[in-house]
Amino acid sequence: MNKALGIIFTNTDDKELGILSAGRTLASVPFGGRYRLIDFTLSNMANSGITNVGVITRSNYQSLMRHLGSGKPWDLSRKNGGLRILPPSFDKAYTTRWEALKSSASFIRFADERYVVLSDGDCVCNFDFIKALAFHEEHKSDITVIYRKKDLGDGNEKNKLCFVTDGDGRVVGAAKSDKSCGVQNVGTYMYIIGRELFVSLLENDDLNITDFDKDVIIRGVSDMRIFGYEHTGYFASIDSVANYYRHSMELLDRNNCAMLFYCNGADIYTKVRDSAPCRLAASSSVKNSIVADGCVIKGRVENSILFRGVKIAEEAVVKDSIIFQDAEVGEGSFLNCVILDKNVKILDSRMLSGHQTNPYVIGKNCVI
Repeated sequence: MNKALGIIFTNTDDKELGILSAGRTLASVPFGGRYRLIDFTLSNMANSGITNVGVITRSNYQSLMRHLGSGKPWDLSRKNGGLRILPPSFDKAYTTRWEALKSSASFIRFADERYVVLSDGDCVCNFDFIKALAFHEEHKSDITVIYRKKDLGDGNEKNKLCFVTDGDGRVVGAAKSDKSCGVQNVGTYMYIIGRELFVSLLENDDLNITDFDKDVIIRGVSDMRIFGYEHTGYFASIDSVANYYRHSMELLDRNNCAMLFYCNGADIYTKVRDSAPCRLAASSSVKNSIVADGCVIKGRVENSILFRGVKIAEEAVVKDSIIFQDAEVGEGSFLNCVILDKNVKILDSRMLSGHQTNPYVIGKNCVI
């Protein structure tokens, strides 16, 4: 489907993940054993035939560039279109979503596609943009917002942009939510908008647009045809360390895993790293865990996620934890509700413990 141009934001909520995003963008944070957060949005676009994708960056995007490369894993290594990195201008780095879009206005202006698909880089879902674009065309929408129904009373997420729709799906109200307001149509920060309309909004300074949510979406409810399209499958948005941990642990539920990775044959792609299969020693025990290739396990692992190349020594116990690539846990050590970043080394007989609501996070390359 060459009718849509993809735009992905990569630095949303960077500061909220603390150590995990200290040296990388939010979109390049590892997730699910072998993926990065951006893999899900890129795969959704690639599976929907969106072959011209711009990735808006702001800072700490070297890790992201190494991961994305030419875009080949997502079939985006192309002479025409393909994957484009859109860094900030040299004179000023953007501070808002709207400034980021304005800095990329020329990329959008000179595109040939009829529509623009906008998405944050931390939208963990398996979403069919083909159906959403068909909905957008059928309803002659100016803007289509993708939303999901969610109870915001659980206190696990920050205030979100929520929508009220009529019987035809038209948005008749939009506002930032109160977390105690119950089940709402919560925005996913995925949008479809006509490209020509979008360029006119970006380039018309007389409109005094400074905030995408407030000045385009909320104000546009009365001025434009804005419709809502509901996403009913699995969805996670990462805006805190606690949410990162909680949504990661959700993947240990087979139903969630199936909805995310095996939805109607639409695969999630990532950069391939050729590694040997996981090796389990006779002394090992692994229960209800996701274990990537290249791992060597001699101890006990329960309810945990191990990325590629992780080593768990004999008599070590890892419970309810997330261990990033090439980390090592020494003999006799005990980990509970811990997140280890890449290349962390836990020495022998160490004991580290956090809580499900506040996991203990160890930064990259540390030795404990």
